[in-house]
Amino acid sequence: ERKLFMREKILNVVAQLINRYGLKKFTVDEVATTLRISKKTIYQYFSGKDEMIHEYFVANLESDKQNMDKAMQEASGFRNKLYALVHTNRCYGLPIFVMGEAKQFYPEEWAEIESLRKYKLAALNELLKCSKKDGIIKDDVHFGILTAMLERSSDIILDTDFLLEHKLHVAQAIDAALDIILYGIEKENKDDK
Repeated sequence: ERKLFMREKILNVVAQLINRYGLKKFTVDEVATTLRISKKTIYQYFSGKDEMIHEYFVANLESDKQNMDKAMQEASGFRNKLYALVHTNRCYGLPIFVMGEAKQFYPEEWAEIESLRKYKLAALNELLKCSKKDGIIKDDVHFGILTAMLERSSDIILDTDFLLEHKLHVAQAIDAALDIILYGIEKENKDDK
């Protein structure tokens, strides 16, 4: 139990440093200094910086899945479930620039992010199927096209260059894409009524 407590304590500091400096720039020395312990003590709990980074991603993405599942179970109605699916919390947060570094330098961790995206898309597809069956989604909506649009939209969310260029957070990009998909782009024309 003490070992688990110390690993979590170290990982909390690792997360703070990653979120501040990124994956490449934080050091084991900084972790040790922040915790006022020796590097030797850190190496009793982690084999090195790469394991710390990996555990940061595992903890973040697992907490995202668990929070999403719980929020969707507790939510009622299509829009609330959709919101719960999109706006889940991660235990440490995951800044866009860190995602960009993972994509560029940490393929195993990037694969974990992709895995989470696929998990969320599967949950979204299930929600859409149930909602269509329950008559919440219009009958004339082509489900294959809707699913493809949502999958392609999720690619934008992982495009860190796009997000940074447009000064968007992941949640903002998801909200904007869903807004367009659910409500369209045309203003309501009073002459059409």
